[in-house]
Amino acid sequence: MSPATPDASRAWLVYACRTSFAAEVAEIVWRSGGSVALLVDNLPEPQPSPLGRVVAPAALRDAEKRLPAVVPLTTPGHRYTAAEQARSVGIGSFPALVDPTAVVARTAALDAGTIVNALAVIGANTSLGRHVHVNRSASVGHDVTVAAYATLGPACALAAWVNVGTGAFVGAGAVLAPRVRIGDNAVVGAGAVVLKDVPARAVVVGNPAVIIESGGAGYGGVLVPVA
Repeated sequence: MSPATPDASRAWLVYACRTSFAAEVAEIVWRSGGSVALLVDNLPEPQPSPLGRVVAPAALRDAEKRLPAVVPLTTPGHRYTAAEQARSVGIGSFPALVDPTAVVARTAALDAGTIVNALAVIGANTSLGRHVHVNRSASVGHDVTVAAYATLGPACALAAWVNVGTGAFVGAGAVLAPRVRIGDNAVVGAGAVVLKDVPARAVVVGNPAVIIESGGAGYGGVLVPVA
């Protein structure tokens, strides 16, 4: 995995824009000195947006498909589906998008499509996979691995050597102790304190965190495929 460095001077395409988090992503683009060139509504009967011009995927022109694109959906499974849709219509550039107020270690690696929101901190030797979302004020320790399509909620704190699986969701304010592993498509509830590994597709809540559901369908009821 190699770092993907965004070019903040460029205009961006926001794909799957009918979500309230699209406004947050637009703010990151604007704070970075960029602009929102176009929004793509991938749902039936595209709706207007105060953020800019909205089109359906089928209406995209070739030049617009070449714009750097970002997928703002916070639900991992929905984000995976939208990103695959975007690629299927010919959108191919997904640079990492990092808020200028975030602190990202020089030795961290951010893969394509990753979003790092305002005031987040990404520690040394940490790896963020494709289309990972790190929400505002999240703290990610050193030597952490966050796999593709995972979501880290606002103000969550990950200690060193944590491993977050594909499509996992870590809720707002959750705390993950050193070296714990969060399984693929698992859900950590808001404010949970995780002291031991969480199995894939489990849901944990509380302090200390306990399993309240096993074999679930992922956050939002949509799983991210695991290779």
